[in-house]
Amino acid sequence: MKTGDSRFGIDANVILRYLLTDSQDLSPKAISIFEALQDGQIEVYCDPVTLSEVVWVLTSFYGLGREQIGSRVGDLIKAEGFRVPDKAVYVQALELYSGPVPNYGDACACAAALQECGGRLLSFDQALSRVEGITRAETPPLGEGAE
Repeated sequence: MKTGDSRFGIDANVILRYLLTDSQDLSPKAISIFEALQDGQIEVYCDPVTLSEVVWVLTSFYGLGREQIGSRVGDLIKAEGFRVPDKAVYVQALELYSGPVPNYGDACACAAALQECGGRLLSFDQALSRVEGITRAETPPLGEGAE
C-alpha cells in the first residue's frame, strides 16, 4: 500500500477527462495519472459521491449508455491502486446498473443490500424485486415483541 506523498484524492473531472479523452490540455494529464496508477507509482482515493458524479455526467451530459458506463467505470475502479470505500459494493452497483437496474442510486442500494444485508432491501420500488438476490420489503418484518 502506498503512503505519504504517493496517495492522492481524485475528483470527477480527472476521471472524466481520462475516460472521455475529450480535452487537448487535460486528457493527456489524466492519462498520465492513470498510467502512474497502473504502474503502481501512486494510489488514488475516490469518494463514492465522486463516482456518482462521474456516472451522472456520463449519462446526462455525454449520453453514454448504461452498459458502456458500467463497463468503463467498472474497469477503472477495479484497478489495484484505485481506492474507494466498500469497493465491492460499487463494482457490483456498476454491474447492476449495466443490466437490470436503470438508476445508479438504486443499483448502489441493491449492491449494498446484497453485500451487507443478505439481499434484504427496504424499498417502495417494486421493480427492484426483480433483481436477482434482492428480497424487497416495504416494511421490516418485525418479530414478536417488537414495538
